[in-house]
Amino acid sequence: MVHPYKIKSKEDLYRLSQLASEEDYPIYISTNSGVMIDARSILALFTILGQEVNLVAPDHANANDFMVFLSQL
Repeated sequence: MVHPYKIKSKEDLYRLSQLASEEDYPIYISTNSGVMIDARSILALFTILGQEVNLVAPDHANANDFMVFLSQL
């Protein structure tokens, strides 16, 4: 599952990292250059501040859980 997202501020980064750490499955961030970043890694997230990215959940993830995750951002 893929969902577009724009990281606008440091607060967005912290929130994304915190929520991703609470999930039972990994959340990844895909950049336009094709780089995949683990959303739990706050340090890696700072490299994409201000960019439009895609949030990616694995195929085995529950779609409803992913939608709840997205609604909390």
